[in-house]
Amino acid sequence: MPNRVYVIELEAAAGRRRDPRLPWLYVGSSARSPEQRFEQHLSGYKASRLPKRFGLRLRPDLYEDLGPIRSKKAAIEAEQERAAELSACGFVAHSDGHSYGREGRKGGRGRGSDWGGADDGAWTEWDRERLEPVIGHLDAAIAELARSAFEPLDAEHCAHLLYGTHAFWVADYLDQDDPPPSYGLFPHVRLSALESRARELAPAPA
Repeated sequence: MPNRVYVIELEAAAGRRRDPRLPWLYVGSSARSPEQRFEQHLSGYKASRLPKRFGLRLRPDLYEDLGPIRSKKAAIEAEQERAAELSACGFVAHSDGHSYGREGRKGGRGRGSDWGGADDGAWTEWDRERLEPVIGHLDAAIAELARSAFEPLDAEHCAHLLYGTHAFWVADYLDQDDPPPSYGLFPHVRLSALESRARELAPAPA
């Protein structure tokens, strides 16, 4: 039976974040579907401590580009690689007993030699090319924000809402006490990439 990598977003109480907008993540793999495995963690069945206590939601935008994996060993390697990649763009990611990115700061390093895990410090946001395999999730988030906003959203403000920007003007568009799930869903992506996609999806002028 093939295995799949999955990513669970953890509640803020899980630990100190490197950036307030970037949550802790748990990265695992299982022969069960991500949805089934998430429910197992929450119920305590073969559960790891962090997702059992702090599991908030699945993050398919961070794993659906990975297809089925035939062997358990290869799946574990893939989950560790994904945890390292996610730490390289600012998250704290936990996988197989290791915490990637517990220390670090935003910086200018690229994916080259730092791809093995951002425990060395700096991180770099995803660009449009890296976002492309999961861009359907971005499109859905843009549509959700457009439906939820109190006023029509231009591309620039939409990008900042996706990015999780905290500013006085956010209250003009969203209920800050109960924002839609898409608010702040893409803090690991360059603002320019978010804005360009929002412009592409904007309705044509009448």
